[in-house]
Amino acid sequence: MNKIFLEEFCDFQKGFAFRSKDYATEGTRIIKVSDLNEYNITLDNCVYIKDSAQYENYKLLEDDVIITTVGSWETSPMSVVGKVVRVQKEAAGSLLNQNAVRVRTKNPLDQKFLFYLLKNKTFKNYIVSTARGSASQASITQNSIKNFSFILPDEKTRRSIAKILNDIDKKRDVCIKYQSVLLDFISEVYKELFLQFNDFTTIGTNVTSLGWKVLSVYDIVQEVKDKNKEEKDYPVLSVVKEGEFKASEDVFTKQVYSKSTKNYKIVRRNQVAYNPARANIGSIAMLNEYDIGLVSPIYTVFEMKDTITPTFFYYYMKQPIFQEIVKHHAIGTTRQNFPFEAFKMFPIAVPPMELQLKFEEIAKPIEQKIAKLKEENEVLAEIRDTLLPKLMSGELPVKVGEN
Repeated sequence: MNKIFLEEFCDFQKGFAFRSKDYATEGTRIIKVSDLNEYNITLDNCVYIKDSAQYENYKLLEDDVIITTVGSWETSPMSVVGKVVRVQKEAAGSLLNQNAVRVRTKNPLDQKFLFYLLKNKTFKNYIVSTARGSASQASITQNSIKNFSFILPDEKTRRSIAKILNDIDKKRDVCIKYQSVLLDFISEVYKELFLQFNDFTTIGTNVTSLGWKVLSVYDIVQEVKDKNKEEKDYPVLSVVKEGEFKASEDVFTKQVYSKSTKNYKIVRRNQVAYNPARANIGSIAMLNEYDIGLVSPIYTVFEMKDTITPTFFYYYMKQPIFQEIVKHHAIGTTRQNFPFEAFKMFPIAVPPMELQLKFEEIAKPIEQKIAKLKEENEVLAEIRDTLLPKLMSGELPVKVGEN
């Protein structure tokens, strides 16, 4: 096995600095750094550009590797500089925006191996060590990426390593797609039962004659300000922009919350919490992953009153227009804040409890299946992440010639 530089193994292409004035709602998709998640690309909020023929050099292919060149320091792993993702099939044909580099192996058969090579902590530790910048933002150069050196296994070993790890990720992809299908089904049921009166435009049309009530969200929720006065050892949580709770240690690599948590707010299952300064980017969620947890004192926590079920309100919040109204009512210029009182401006048609419970009866068993799929996914990810460094270092030998 020979030690080589990444530049000898791959070709590189920086993203293009597309101008926001050229963005469109259709055409060819543009992939920004903000669209990258832990392993691939989130396609929900991408922008587009028309007349893309001149940008052919920036086109992405399936299995291309993208490395971010601007981001946070390693204390915030969700946005860390040097993040490595792989382009999934659905994102192929998109164009890469600035602040990222596309990496392709000189031999296309090595592309899957490259992804796992760069997801290994050896590369992560190396690339972060080369970063420069301010306290809030770090950057790396393309030359730093090119100068990463590693031991190159023989060709058959590379193929075997890639196959082992990729087979695990294929199983994870199946789980994720199944989760998406189930969520889509629940969403369709919600739309069928409720959206005719809760599309934020026709609300109020003939609803009262059917036993519905036209209210504001502020009328059906109440703020909760319970604090952890006894400093119980509850998990400290954050709400991320994807609209879900994460344990603080999964969002940050070091403890960023206070040693004393007596002023932290308690959030319980089926309650909603959000950071007023980040609600406008999607950081608002209902707690389903834990029975109880803690959030920063700056968070707002609220719960549903007896007139509405948490299940109904959860899918109300998942409607795309809900997030648009949050953005619209966020206040401020430099830093926007979303006050709890703004919910007075959120119209909602509350269906009879009988109809809400009918929906819950349909949704709950499916949600339980989704939760099991998530658990399976976490186990598979743990297996992959355990095998990855052992396979790359040679500590765990692989059988070759079985591809």
